[in-house]
Amino acid sequence: MQKQRVFKKRYILIPALLVVIWLGWIVFFMTFPVEHDLYKKIKINNSVNLYVTQASAGAMTSFSYHYYLYDAKKSDTDFMDHVKSETAFMVTNDDRAIAEVKEGQLYLRVHGKIYSFNNVSNGVRIYLDASPY
Repeated sequence: MQKQRVFKKRYILIPALLVVIWLGWIVFFMTFPVEHDLYKKIKINNSVNLYVTQASAGAMTSFSYHYYLYDAKKSDTDFMDHVKSETAFMVTNDDRAIAEVKEGQLYLRVHGKIYSFNNVSNGVRIYLDASPY
C-alpha cells in the first residue's frame, strides 16, 4: 500500500484561492462607485425642485442623466450629500431632454433611451413625451 496522500494540499489550495479572488472581483464591481454631478436644477413650485444629475460610472461607459424631485426647502449641497439614498424617477441617456414647468406641472420631452421611469406623486404631475431618436 502506498504511504502517500491521494490529494496534495496545493491541488486544493490553488483552486480555492482562485475562487476567492474571483468572488472578490465580482464584489468589487457590484459595488462600483457612480459619480453624480449636478447638471440642472429647475424650480417646480414652492415645495419641490427638479434636480438632474449627470452620472458616470467610468471611462468605458456613457453618461446617464438621473431626474429627481427633492424638497425645495433644502439646499443643493443637502441634495448632493443624499443623492445616493434618493431614487430617481427617470433615468435617460438624453443630455438635451427638455423640462418645462407650466402651472406647477412638469412636462418632459426626451429623444433617446429611457432606462427607467416612475410617475411619482409629490404633488406634481409629470407628463412625458418620448421618442427613440
